[in-house]
Amino acid sequence: DLIFHSMPDGAAIFPLENDGYVYVSNSEMKEGLGGVYGLYFDGSGNVVDYKRMLSGTTRNCGGGRTPWDTWISCEEYGRGQCWQVDPKNQRSSKITKLGGAGGGNYESVAVDNRNPDRPIFFLTEDHERGALRKYSPEKSTASWDTLHAEGGSTKYLVFLENNTFKWTNNENRARSSQQEHFRNVEGIDYHEGFLYFVSKKMLMLYVLDLDNGTYRSSSTKHGVLVGDGEFRHSPDQIVRNNEGEYLYLTEDGGKTVGVYAIHTPTGERYAIFESYYDKYVHDETTGLAFSIDGSKMYAAFQDCGCEDSEGGVDFNCGCLLEFSRSDGRSFDGSTTGLKFHSS
Repeated sequence: DLIFHSMPDGAAIFPLENDGYVYVSNSEMKEGLGGVYGLYFDGSGNVVDYKRMLSGTTRNCGGGRTPWDTWISCEEYGRGQCWQVDPKNQRSSKITKLGGAGGGNYESVAVDNRNPDRPIFFLTEDHERGALRKYSPEKSTASWDTLHAEGGSTKYLVFLENNTFKWTNNENRARSSQQEHFRNVEGIDYHEGFLYFVSKKMLMLYVLDLDNGTYRSSSTKHGVLVGDGEFRHSPDQIVRNNEGEYLYLTEDGGKTVGVYAIHTPTGERYAIFESYYDKYVHDETTGLAFSIDGSKMYAAFQDCGCEDSEGGVDFNCGCLLEFSRSDGRSFDGSTTGLKFHSS
């Protein structure tokens, strides 16, 4: 039997037959000990199975879902790649074209699917001189093969004057732009023509208007929030619940590491939950995902009090939490303001 994997990181939930779902989760262990795992639930929310989907990889950090409901798992080390993983575990995982031949410190993926025949993929790189990529596959019927076929093109993000931007073929120029303006990009999300991403070093949220070539930015560091919490440390993953108006953020570091949300139409900020126990100090919240109906939220602590999370080879790091709403509403229905205590 498999025990729950160590150092859980990026995650997403995918629907299954008979109203079940699978929570697909990365493991950020080093030295070929990483991978991807699936926790399977029935229609009543009971765990019924747990499987390894990808093994032999290194530092599987963030990722993203495709329009055809597969998971992209990104390796975050110098020669890392992005793997396509089948949540139903019926196909063997396979390296995609997203990361290019040389690889990189890849983090997260978002998709602009306004043209279903040619979805556009965006890939972040968690490095000071990383390059945020836009990958355009050849026009085809969107499917598993889309990310493995030849003929796609990659461009890179460059910030210009007056809060404008462009996509360029000049990778070195893009790396210089990221170093100056948005070092170490983590989570990314696409929603209705806008691309959202965060820099953990700059403590900033950036929003690109893809159609007009402009962008805006705001600090993620914030004092007391609605729900009586504070977000003062590095933003990490960003997740939207079923295309809703709230952008959820996880946090890396601090004394009360937690999960937070921004109401994107108004900018109002909320504390969803925070940890108030010594073993979670300077931990990292990861694995944020929502059940199909949005009434359950899953999140992990990557360390959870383990002895050697920095070494990346401790098999006892991490724990997964499930939060449920008892009022039958989605997590976008109202705020919860939870304080998390452990014994």
